[in-house]
Formats: sequence, structure tokens, C-alpha cells
Amino acid sequence: MAIIQKIRDKYAKVAGGVIAISLIAFVLNDAFTSNSGSIFGSSTELATVNGEAIEPIELDKRIREYNTVYTISNQGKQITDEVRDQIQEQAFKDLINEKIVDKQLKQLGIIVTAKEQKDLIYGANPSPMIMQYPVFTNPETGMFDAGRIKMYEDQLKAPPEGSDPNQIEKERENWENYKSFVIHQSKLQKFNNLIGASLYSPNYMVDYKMAAQNEIASIQLVKVPNTIIPDNETPITDADIDAYVAKHQKRFEIPQEIRGIEYVSFDVIPSKEDTIAAKESLEKIKTELANTPNAAAGDFVSKYSEQGYRDFYFTKSTFKSPFADSILGKAEGTIYGPYLENGSYLLVKVLENKTMADSVKAQHVLIQPNQKMDDSASHKLADSLLAAIQSGAASFDTVALKYSVDNQNNQKGGDLGYFAYGSMVQEFNDFVFMNNTGDMKVVKTQFGYHIVRINDQKNMQTATKLAVVVKSLFPSDVTETAIYAQATEFATKYKDGKSFSEGIKAMNVQKREADQVKVQDYSIQGMGNARELVRWMYNAKQDNVSEVIKLSSPNNRYIIAKLVNIQPKGTLKINATIKPQIETIVRAEKKAEKIIEKYKGQTTLEGIAAASGQAILSADSFTSTAPYLGNIGYEPKAIGYAFSKQAKVGALSPALKGQDGVTYMMLISKSPKVANPNEAMVFQQQQMQENQQMQKSLSSTLQEMMMRKSKIKYNNDNIR
Repeated sequence: MAIIQKIRDKYAKVAGGVIAISLIAFVLNDAFTSNSGSIFGSSTELATVNGEAIEPIELDKRIREYNTVYTISNQGKQITDEVRDQIQEQAFKDLINEKIVDKQLKQLGIIVTAKEQKDLIYGANPSPMIMQYPVFTNPETGMFDAGRIKMYEDQLKAPPEGSDPNQIEKERENWENYKSFVIHQSKLQKFNNLIGASLYSPNYMVDYKMAAQNEIASIQLVKVPNTIIPDNETPITDADIDAYVAKHQKRFEIPQEIRGIEYVSFDVIPSKEDTIAAKESLEKIKTELANTPNAAAGDFVSKYSEQGYRDFYFTKSTFKSPFADSILGKAEGTIYGPYLENGSYLLVKVLENKTMADSVKAQHVLIQPNQKMDDSASHKLADSLLAAIQSGAASFDTVALKYSVDNQNNQKGGDLGYFAYGSMVQEFNDFVFMNNTGDMKVVKTQFGYHIVRINDQKNMQTATKLAVVVKSLFPSDVTETAIYAQATEFATKYKDGKSFSEGIKAMNVQKREADQVKVQDYSIQGMGNARELVRWMYNAKQDNVSEVIKLSSPNNRYIIAKLVNIQPKGTLKINATIKPQIETIVRAEKKAEKIIEKYKGQTTLEGIAAASGQAILSADSFTSTAPYLGNIGYEPKAIGYAFSKQAKVGALSPALKGQDGVTYMMLISKSPKVANPNEAMVFQQQQMQENQQMQKSLSSTLQEMMMRKSKIKYNNDNIR
């Protein structure tokens, strides 16, 4: 059942929403910037969609647009290998979907004119995305300032003297990518608006939904589980399975070819010798660390550690380690380790203990250099304002409101509230935690000059400064060579479909499976990036066995795979993987029929309960929209019957087949819809909500229909 459901779920919305492309950019990350223009190493087409080719350069451009939008929206957040794989796959998928949609747009004559394009960027009401571009925010008001667009573009054309040319070029590229994305998405938005304007939820549907939300029912039921019928009483034949598939053919249709493999994985993990070597490397420097003066601890860590030195005072809330009690607060000079934690060996020296607040309350005024005021002038202004505050000539709140460019809190006198140690930039952090309540000072950070006042310090505790040397536990070259040799031995000895299973037993390795892999997939669940393996799958024949294939994300491993399943587009073939799931469904239906036959003479709920040995359960005051019934669980047929016209109070229902048994129920009570004095307003709100839901569902349904009716041909060898 799980596999069938997975197939249905995975392919029910192949294309996603027509307009979802604009949203996807916000969950993507910077991917192929370093390989820009040469991702695939070839100018050969990647796919054709209704005869129109997709070239590598086109996909590369789309990825750069996504990168830029995400980077701008998420302040340069770094990506993981897993997300990078998702970018490759999602960008390709979206480009195919857009080709399909674009054909419809052309037929409808939907375009974005040159004037519209200009208005999207420079008009009185520009695209919301343009309004979100950070450099167009006025620091004094915190609002979008259209005048800054022209000023910004002038600066990119003629950068100020001393500007970093590489940074300017990067900003130019980002801005062009961003504009391109905005214009590109506006065409799809037009199509979306056209669809939305054509939708309407009829009054009878709204009335039905409102009644469903207001009616309340109570029932009693007996559920007879399928398990009371032994499996040997319901044998399943191939004819039974074929009949079920024929009856539910739509459920087994797939929109494109999928393939499956069995495989063995030789994972490159550290050996016992690697573990000993990593630990011994830290044992050798233990004495040297103990004798190193605290002032030189940073240099020592930089020399020996794989992670940099942190000039930081740790507490139990910031040093999240099971070894914290053995380290924090110990005598200065204490050495602890080496010990293993999170795949690395650590050696720690206690440098200093200090009594420090857990959190501090402060307020600040931020003076930031700009085109009208250079760094020196900013510093002088900050000093003069501090003097005015200290002398009583001006209040801190007034100065913050008038001069601070920190729009998040200047309206409240620059009050930052309470914040923990380490949550501010280092210079700011050091001042407020290393000094006393009431102290004020001008502090320079990367953001400018801050006039800072410490208003409160609370929860004083011991904080410890540490020197931490980290040695990651990696497999050595010797280990990787040995594992590769094992993989090669398997591939050499068991290189055909028949002997593959023999090799699994002979070499005592685990057989794994991967199914429902599409030709355009970049990743396979449980493997990470597996494009090379996918390429092999779609060049191989049934029961072919691969050579050794190396995968590097998230960890190095060597794969040998056997192609065991080729499912062409259309009706799913019932193979050894799918067959057991269908058998379970068919057996459940046969058991349900036997249960119904067994108790057909019973006319009361009490009689069925006594005959079956099951309890009478109750569910009170539920609506037809309830997903579950109290302690009864998931019984949608019982809920549906309770609110149907057939249900009569005090009468036994017909047998209701469920997923895991047969339910008999009796309606105890059902309250009718209660009149609402605000009926008209509620109706209008409900209808609006229904229209919005229809728009969302229609977009995905339309996209799926267009996808199924399109001719898509992938060039497997060129998808890298």
C-alpha cells in the first residue's frame, strides 16, 4: 500500500502550480555560480518539450536567476550539498514546466510589453520584489524609495573611486539577474490572474460547506478488524491482482518512464586505524598545549586545529556538549581530552574563568558613514552626541530618534531589550558584557559607530574561555583504497544479473533498493547526488549490472547496481516490488466480504458486538469535516454516512468497508444547521475562501494535464 500511495502522491502534482515557479526561487540557494556557463560541458540539448529544445546555457541562466533572488532575499545564506542537488533538479523541472506553459501563453497572446517591463522596475507601483531589494530602502524611514533605483544604477555604471571592481561587477550581475527574473515571472502572473478570474464557487457548494461546518453528530459503532479472518482463508491469485489493476487502472498510470535498481554500497568510513591515528595526533600535542601561555593560545589553535580559535566565554547554554560539566568552570590550565564528539576528536584547555551576566539589556544609537558624511565625521558626531548625553544636554531617547539609522528600534530610544552573550558583533558584545551597568561608550563595529549604554545585567554565572583543538575523523587514503578494492572485487566477480544476488550473500553485504527514478533526476533518496548512476540506469538494459560508480554527496561511497525494473509511461507493470502491496489490498477486500457475510444476519449493534467479540465505541459532537473520531481513529466512511440522508437515528447502518476492517454504526443524534444572524456576511467570506482554494487546486491540476499531453524527450547523456 505504501508504494502505491507513494506513486500516487509523487506523480499527482508533477508540475506543481503554474505560478509556483516564482515562489520556488525563495527556497533555492546559490548553486552553480562557480561553473557558470559550462555546467554541462556541451552545447547539446538537454531535452525537447513539444519540439522546443532546452540548452545548457538556458538552464545555467535560470539557475543564476534563482541564485540571485534567493541570495538577495536570504542575505547570502550558504547552501549545503543537499540543497545544491535540489537546485539542479528543481531548476530543470521548472524550465520544462515553463516551456509547456509558454506555449499556452503564446496562443493566448499574453506578453509583457516593453512599457510594462519598464513599469515593473521603475514605475510608480513597481513589482513587490523590486520594493524588497535591500539597497532601495531608505535607512531614515525604513521604506522603499523609488529614487534610489536610478541612483544605484548610476553608481554601478560609474562606481565611486576606490570601489572594488569585482564587487561592482558582481552587483551588476545580480541586479540584471534580478530584473530578468521579475520580468519573466510577470508573464506567468498574468496567466495566473486570467485563470483566477475565470473561477467561481457556486452558491450550492458554499451552502453545502457551511452546513458541513455547522452540523454536529454523535454515533456508536463496532469495528470488526480484518485480522479475525486468517490469511489462509483468503488466497490471492494473479487473476485477482490483474482484475484489481484493471478496475483501478487510473491509479496505476504513470506520466513518464521510471526505473528501479537493487544495489550494494561500499561506504568509505574511518577504520579503527584512522580512529587511533586521529586520537594520537592530539595526544602528541597535549603537553605542548599545557605549556602554551594563554596569550599564545589562539596561535596554537590556528596551527593545529581544523577550526579557528574563538575568543569567547562559554557557559552551559552556549557550550552544548555532553562533556560540558567536565570542562566548564575547571581550574585555569586544565587539559581535557582527547575525546570523541560528533565525528571529531577534541582537545580542550581551560584558559580563564570569569563571572559574567547571562544576558544584558542595552540601548544604542547607530551613526553610519554615508555619501554625505565620511568615517571621520561619523566618529566625531558620535563622540559629540555621547558628550551631550553624559552632560544631560540631550536624552538618549531623543538622540536615538533623531540620529540613529537603526530603524528597528530608534523609535523606542534605541532599546535593544535583553540579549544573550554572543548574539551581537564582537566589539559590541565585549563592551556590554565586560563592563558594568550604567557604562556608556562609543563602540566601532562593521556597521558604523554605536553610542552604547548598558542598562541592566542579570543572571550572573561562571563563564569559561577555552582553547579547543579539533581533529576530524576522516577515512585515510589507505582506508579508501581498501574499500574501493572491496567494491572492485564485487563488480569483477559478480558482473551479471544472475550472480549479483550470489555476490550479496558471498561478500555479506546489504542489498538496498531505489525505485521510481526518472531520467531527469539528479538525486536518489538515501544517496544524495547520484546523477552518474541515473545516467547509467537509463543507458542500461534489464538485469544489467553496473561498474563501480563513486558517489561523493553527502559522503564518499562506491555503488554497484543492478537494473531490476523498467516501467514505461502508461499503466504500471506489476512486478515483484509492487505485487505484495496489491496483494494486501485485495486480501483486505476479500476479508471484508467474508466479515459482511459472517454477520449479515445481525440486526443490532449489540448483536454484532457480541458475535464478533468487539466493543461498542462512541463518538460525540463531531462535524463532517473531522479527520478522526476521538478514540476510534480514522473512519471517513463512518463520518460520511453519519451526515448522509440515508442515516436514520437509531437504525443500524449497512456494513462500511474500511482500510483495515468493517464498521457497523448507529446514528445517535444529529443537530441541523443553526441560523446565523450574520449569514450573508459569513456566506460571502466562505465563498471567497472557496474561490481561493479552487484557484490553488486548479493551477496544479491544469499543470498536470498540460504535462501529460506534452511531448517531452530527455537527452540522458547530456544531463550532467
